[in-house]
Amino acid sequence: MQLELFQRNGVKKLENKIHIYELDCYKNATEEQKKRMRVRKDRYFDLEGLPSEEVRKLLEDFVWERGKKLAPSSLASEILYFNNIRNFLIEKNIKILRYEDENKIILQLKSWMMEKGYALTSKKYRSVYEIVATETPGIIKHMKKILRYSQKDGGCLEQERDVWELDKFEFPLRSNPIKNVKTINFKGISQITIRKEVKTVIFMHLKYMAIGSIMAEVVATKRFCRYLELRYPKIISLLDLTRDIMESYLIYLQTEAKERKNYRSDLYGLRRVVEDVGNHYDRQDIKNLFISTDFPSTPRYLFKFYSDETIKKLNENIFQMDEQIARALILHQLLGTRISDTLTLKTDCLSIRENRYFIRIEQVKSITFEKAISDEIAQLIIKSIDYTEEHYGKTKYIFVKKDDPSKPFQYSMLQNRVMQMIRKNDIRDENGELLNFGTHTFRHCYGKKLTEMHIDDWMIARLLGHKTLQSVHHYRKIGNKIMADETRAVREKIDMILMDVVKEWDGYEI
Repeated sequence: MQLELFQRNGVKKLENKIHIYELDCYKNATEEQKKRMRVRKDRYFDLEGLPSEEVRKLLEDFVWERGKKLAPSSLASEILYFNNIRNFLIEKNIKILRYEDENKIILQLKSWMMEKGYALTSKKYRSVYEIVATETPGIIKHMKKILRYSQKDGGCLEQERDVWELDKFEFPLRSNPIKNVKTINFKGISQITIRKEVKTVIFMHLKYMAIGSIMAEVVATKRFCRYLELRYPKIISLLDLTRDIMESYLIYLQTEAKERKNYRSDLYGLRRVVEDVGNHYDRQDIKNLFISTDFPSTPRYLFKFYSDETIKKLNENIFQMDEQIARALILHQLLGTRISDTLTLKTDCLSIRENRYFIRIEQVKSITFEKAISDEIAQLIIKSIDYTEEHYGKTKYIFVKKDDPSKPFQYSMLQNRVMQMIRKNDIRDENGELLNFGTHTFRHCYGKKLTEMHIDDWMIARLLGHKTLQSVHHYRKIGNKIMADETRAVREKIDMILMDVVKEWDGYEI
């Protein structure tokens, strides 16, 4: 390839090299970020010697596009993967990169990696959970990103692709802001016709169902399709299913499948997909594939609670965490909300009526409701809002991501921070086991306290944001059996400790 000069964004450069400092992410970075980067001029995305102009143009556009979306440090970490892929493409003389050929190209890449002595899997120690996870190597992940990017000019609609990028859909999605779900992948469905049928139905569901429910449907359908591939390879369409096949699958779930303890919700998701495929293709007989007795009985739901001593130890350490994270966790306990509702509290959630503070809670999974709160809780919320405004300006949410203030705290971040704190301080439960933290347990504790205060079921349901009384009896049953009256003074003391910390927070340094 001859080296030529060309113009991009008013800057002349050699077209076979792209340096980090030329990309938008670096130009828009703060001086502090640039100092931390220590960008070396001898590290760059190398486009020299690629087998075809088509491949070179694709990779060049891919890098410039990534430069608009990623942080400079994230992009810098991709240079090694990119340049190894360049070497692979040159040595294997691959002149066309198409998403449709992904399986073939990935196999070729793995073969090349073996020749070069690269591992086909990587191990990553996750200190938070003290496990060693097996992961796909970064070079393979990066190759898949390039292949997915190659679809951009393919001319097909997003719903026709095998991997949907959710931000490409123009209609609003019912996503959970604290969960970072970006794609839906259908490639685990090997039967081409079934994959097409499922995509048709999921696209319809996408317009009115929550993303979490849709992901559950896709997981359930993939599991079923793997079973079909193994036991009924001649079945290529969901319209070919029979009652005998469904009964065989039910037996398999009861006797052989080990992925989950209970497949009740899994089967409901699969039924929605299968029956809507029947509705779409006007095959009403498909509704006869499932009967009510197919679904396991609802598993006995045992609410988990923290003991008073555990809550006390946990909160003593929470107070030492990042200031805004600590505030979020304290509010989570005092409000009794789901964690998704705590982290998506909006900066205009407070109001005053008749000299009392009220908070508006827009539940991600359910209804929006208001409830009265104490002046102390209101002041904690106001402090949280002031902190965010001081650091990030006007925002939609109270608790926001540092690198993207338009989004709220992500649950994975919060969970990891708390688990790190638990391991660092060796916080253990009553049995001496390292504490297995779950934010929803705080909600259970809140509900249990309400039952001990002899509040009627409808009021408890309203305070918890429930539409019905269905779950209230769980709180009342456990509250009466486990939490005796003599422990109430201890719990009240813990609440007082929380409020004392809130009052003194102005002098609290992180």
